Amino acid sequence: MRTRPWLPWLMWGIGALCYLMALFHRMSLSVAGLTAQQRFGIDATGLAAFSVVQFALYALLQVPVGVGNDRLGPRKLLLGGMTLMAAGSVVLALATGYPAAMTGRALIGAGDACMFVSVLRIAQNWFPGNRYAFVAALTGMIGGLGQLVATAPLAALLQARGWTGAFLVAGAATVVLLVAAAAGLREAPRTEAGEATDVPSDGPREPLGESVRLAWRNRGTRHALFTHFTLMGSFVTFTAVLGQPYLVGAHRLSEGTAGALLAVVVVGFVVSSTAAGQLASRRPAARGGLVLAAVLLALGCSALLVALPAAAPAWVLAVVLAAIGVGGGVSMLAFDLARSANPGHRAGVASGLANMGGFTFAVVAQLGAGVLLDALLAAGVRDENAHRLAFGVPLALAVAGVIGVVRLRAHAGTPPAESSAREGGRSPGALTRV
Repeated sequence: MRTRPWLPWLMWGIGALCYLMALFHRMSLSVAGLTAQQRFGIDATGLAAFSVVQFALYALLQVPVGVGNDRLGPRKLLLGGMTLMAAGSVVLALATGYPAAMTGRALIGAGDACMFVSVLRIAQNWFPGNRYAFVAALTGMIGGLGQLVATAPLAALLQARGWTGAFLVAGAATVVLLVAAAAGLREAPRTEAGEATDVPSDGPREPLGESVRLAWRNRGTRHALFTHFTLMGSFVTFTAVLGQPYLVGAHRLSEGTAGALLAVVVVGFVVSSTAAGQLASRRPAARGGLVLAAVLLALGCSALLVALPAAAPAWVLAVVLAAIGVGGGVSMLAFDLARSANPGHRAGVASGLANMGGFTFAVVAQLGAGVLLDALLAAGVRDENAHRLAFGVPLALAVAGVIGVVRLRAHAGTPPAESSAREGGRSPGALTRV
């Protein structure tokens, strides 16, 4: 059966809208962080713990979600994730104490974990391989729009409806999208007999441990992980929770100006993710060089967040933050690099491993920065200096990420057969074309 040309875009679009909603939930504390501190009576460490729990669950679930996509298919994972996020938003809206609010964020983190890799699997099922990098980058761009909604629009909704009203609206919108996905989403094209043309596992069935081991042994997978670790980690660390307190505390900006600068970061992400995807689709060999340039840029920006003097001009901050957003957009190439470095039946596991990178960075960076900030303030360090010095934690992680990318650069997107030969043997399915 010949697929209608618009049908792949419709199926991907349904999944991408679900991902947009996930990014809204993920970044909702970017402008609600100070409100959360007041509502629940918590310090910087307590605020960072919201994201630590959320992103720790996200990172830990990436391999199980990747395996679920390979073996169960993405539709089940996507619908389950939307259900968890809707429930988490309602719990967060009604929470009056810190434990209940933490439960809500944990549910959101578990649901969010199911989204991106599932949408990528839908794209892999519906689009030819030479379009994958572009569609993956478009997915990142759509997610960036969700982050934009989580800046000024969410701030306005919080002001108009309050904490409970704003997060109940978010939960209701998630339920609407859940129903639409349940009704309209097909995870793969169908044959004339009405069967899916792509079963969840499109290669030899391997034991779970073997799939994870072989995907991890592939140096192209590890290069993709360090790419995501450095670029997405730097982006998420700033935009999820720490950015607003940093801009207000270190540079004495108003909450409104801080929200506008957070939007600048996201705009950089949206623009660069699309451009990077276009370039990768047309010139796959350029991916390694583009990633290297982006991680060096991210490292420089991380250093500037520490080094810029208190009350730096807003335009200087805007340039630095836009560059962080650009790096976040380039991180979308990690999934194309992981996919092209592994046989098709390991694509979900490889994508899950790559996706762990940035959120592992975010967990360590946000918790470390929160603890260091509270310690500095308790020691009598001035507020603006304490906020800047706390960003030494993500700077140290960025250094480690750049070292990993540089060491593995020769294996960027190495096809399965070549990667297997470099490792000294051929793994099952190594000659599978992806």
